[in-house]
Amino acid sequence: MEAVETLGSITMVATDKTGTLTEDNMTVHTVGLDCGTFQKLDQGKGQSIKAPTNKRALEQLVRTSVLCNDIILGTDQSYYDSIDLGLLRFVEKLDKDPQKIREEFPEVYKLPFDEEMKLMATVNKTGSSSSCVYVKGAFESIAPMCTKKLDNGNIAKLNNINEWEESVEQMSSQGLRTIAMAYKEVEGANFKKAELLNNLVLIGIVGFIDPAREDVKAIMDIYNKAGVKVVMMTGDHPKTAQKIAEDIGLLTKAEGESALMEGKELDIVNIKTDESKKHLLSTKVFARVTPKQKLDLITFFQKQNHVVGMFGDGINDVPALIKSDIGIAMGRRGTEAAREAADIILKDDRFGAVELAIRQGRVIYEHIRQFLVYLLSCNLGEIIIVGVAALLNLPSPLLPLQILFLNLVTDIFPALALGFGKGVNDAMDRPPRKSGEPIMTPLLWKSTFLYGISITCAVLGITLYANYHLLLNPQQINNLAFYTLIIAQLLNVFNMPNRQVSFLFNEVTKNPWVWGAIVLSLTITALAYVIPSTSQALSLVSLNWEQLQLSVLFGFGSLALSQIFKKMGFVQ
Repeated sequence: MEAVETLGSITMVATDKTGTLTEDNMTVHTVGLDCGTFQKLDQGKGQSIKAPTNKRALEQLVRTSVLCNDIILGTDQSYYDSIDLGLLRFVEKLDKDPQKIREEFPEVYKLPFDEEMKLMATVNKTGSSSSCVYVKGAFESIAPMCTKKLDNGNIAKLNNINEWEESVEQMSSQGLRTIAMAYKEVEGANFKKAELLNNLVLIGIVGFIDPAREDVKAIMDIYNKAGVKVVMMTGDHPKTAQKIAEDIGLLTKAEGESALMEGKELDIVNIKTDESKKHLLSTKVFARVTPKQKLDLITFFQKQNHVVGMFGDGINDVPALIKSDIGIAMGRRGTEAAREAADIILKDDRFGAVELAIRQGRVIYEHIRQFLVYLLSCNLGEIIIVGVAALLNLPSPLLPLQILFLNLVTDIFPALALGFGKGVNDAMDRPPRKSGEPIMTPLLWKSTFLYGISITCAVLGITLYANYHLLLNPQQINNLAFYTLIIAQLLNVFNMPNRQVSFLFNEVTKNPWVWGAIVLSLTITALAYVIPSTSQALSLVSLNWEQLQLSVLFGFGSLALSQIFKKMGFVQ
């Protein structure tokens, strides 16, 4: 509940792209080889990739896809990389058996995926005295390590790097997530690890399609109305991130690259000028960023008074999840470390689920405020009533047991009922509350005081009227004041909605629990009146209908006075 309440004040959501804003269903769509580009492979097209001239390149591409892959075949892994899974599916579509490939080329060394280098590599035995290095990762990381390429099945000098870069740009601009693959043969078993990643042979580029989630665009509109800024932090290519951001409505065509920044451009430590800070705050998409840069960005945004929520699923996201004001982990594809570090776990991994949590957080916080204002105003009224009556030497309007009865009945049930309301419909149309804002603002304290004054006026009013006009005895005056206070406190619950909403149609009047609490409180009061033992304990005497009607009238007068204060803008 504490985490949900924090979500209600969130001003920024930092999220990854894959699996959060997209379906996380990586499918090989395009393969770029030196001899050409083969598209729509996910639709069963591009069969020309199997041409004899592509045999060697395709063979090495298949081996890299299977061998340079973290998925353990034949087991039910709780977490796996969607790219690795997409590659295995692609290999199976080519009628290849991943298990046989791994058995034929056993792994002898592995360089796990490195967030800084943005690549991974394995060394696999290909013969009794020979091995092969397989590498996959970001094109800009692998390309500088390559000196050769596969040209029509032959190894040739890599002399067209610009064409490869254009191919990557073209795929990325279509929203495809791209990785490059390379390999090299190594003689003997005593290879040098320091020399694994040099003089590589570039095999090709693989482009994955991972469409944006259909519900995300509508959620983006809700976040915009709610004053919550969404920031994408991804390790993907800038063009890929930009295309997906435009598809979901995070970026407009006009904003384009002006609201996008690459990790290599980030230098948060040395940001000093207001202009640099403003530029960073206006950026909506951060591409090719490392986990360290994500952590630095979270820290920067918090220093700018943002309440930041962070989506994460991997071990590398743990520092940012801990640093953020509210860490949000993926329940399905998130690692155990990420789930442990997070404050909230999304069981269905839906980005839209957080919108519901933010809405509920705002509603809960508003209910807490209503609860406090209601109870404090009712109790303040009781204090002022007893104090003023004593100063004016009036008959006592309240006795100790009557005050205890009020606290147990008329105070508690309506206050609890407020917490069961569904909340206002426009909770997500309002800006988030300011960071550091107290739960009781000056306006709420003012409202509490004036609601208490309204209750006081009603009870003291009937006390004065019964004493000086009706000339009733002290016990009758006390009972009239007691019943008036009960009515005034029960009706005080209808003062809780904001003054901008309708008095007749609002979250309180539509809350069946409030009406139930009022009926329950009145029923208990009636039973206390008719049962001799409780009636005697509360010092209750018989009153005629005209006198009881006066209590109801003055009680409604309290509500009317509070509403006048609302119309005048004195209360919320």
